[in-house]
Order: sequence, then structure tokens, then C-alpha cells
Amino acid sequence: MLILNSVSFAQFSLGLQGGIAKSDLEDSKTIAGGGVNLRVFASPNFAIGVAGKIYSDGTDYTVAGQTLSYTGNLVPVTGTLDYYFGTGFIRPYIGGDAGVYFSKYDAKFNGDKIAESKKHSNFGAAPRAGVIFALNDNLGLQVEGIYHFIFGNKDNSANAGNVGNADFESTKQFGGVNVGLIIGLGGKK
Repeated sequence: MLILNSVSFAQFSLGLQGGIAKSDLEDSKTIAGGGVNLRVFASPNFAIGVAGKIYSDGTDYTVAGQTLSYTGNLVPVTGTLDYYFGTGFIRPYIGGDAGVYFSKYDAKFNGDKIAESKKHSNFGAAPRAGVIFALNDNLGLQVEGIYHFIFGNKDNSANAGNVGNADFESTKQFGGVNVGLIIGLGGKK
């Protein structure tokens, strides 16, 4: 009966976000990113879903007319859980992401590629907290803070392989702020 009630309630939500992030490493710079998420509301206050984001970084160094360029991308593909504390105009929430973080880095000298990293994958997780401002029944503005933990691989390979290969003592961390639009807000009975 509970499963049938949840299935009959289920509402979908599509979110589009843009944001900034900064690593906990000394002298790191702020980078831009964005993403999309799809959630299913199992109840007015609880949603599960999937998300994909991309964060890009790059730097150009020019000396004596010669240019060395560095670019990198980090792409988290995660499952999500969210709990909403209300269904009114202001909807604070807490949530979390867990999944695989893909990364790749390139270097170019005067426009010619001189180095390219292997594609890496690592297990990662990210707690989140934020608020949605419901503009109407199906559209909202979202503001959230997020903090990513990316774990190393125990076997030192470029690929996670499975969650059992995550080295929880070797982490990289970065925090960020996201702003976006949410289409389909759940919260209806």
C-alpha cells in the first residue's frame, strides 16, 4: 500500500545550475561550473535522483611570445538524496550526492597539445544545503552550498573500478555555491 501511494504521488523535478567552486589547496583559484539534475519526489519532502556537473579550469602562461596553456575538467556523475523542510514559498533543504568523479587534464604549447592525462575516475561524495524559493507551483529559484570529497583509489589506478577501491584517507576537497532554476517542485499532495 505504501509503495502504491508513493508511486501515485511521484513528481519529477528538473534542475539547471551554474556555480563557482574553490579547492582547499593553498593558492587555488575559483573555477566555474554548471550542471543538471533530475529528481523524483517520493513524498512532498523527500526526493531521489541523479545529477551531472562539470567544473572547468584553465590557465595560460605567456613568456617571450610563447604560450603554455593548461586546461582541466572534473565531471561528477552522482545519485542524489534530498530532504525538504517545507512546501511553502521558502523551502530549505539538506541533501547529498555520491558517485563517480571523472577528470582529465591537457597541456598545450603554442596551441599544440604536448601532454594529455589519462581519464581518471574516483569515488566521491558531497553534502549540500540550500533553499528553494517557489515562484509558482512548478518553477523555483535554488541557492545551495556544496562541499565535495573526492577519494583516491587504493590500488593507485586511474579508475575507481568499484566503491571498495576507494581510499578514504586520501581525499581532495572543494566547496562551492550553486544557483539555478528548478522546474517541477514536488510538495503537492
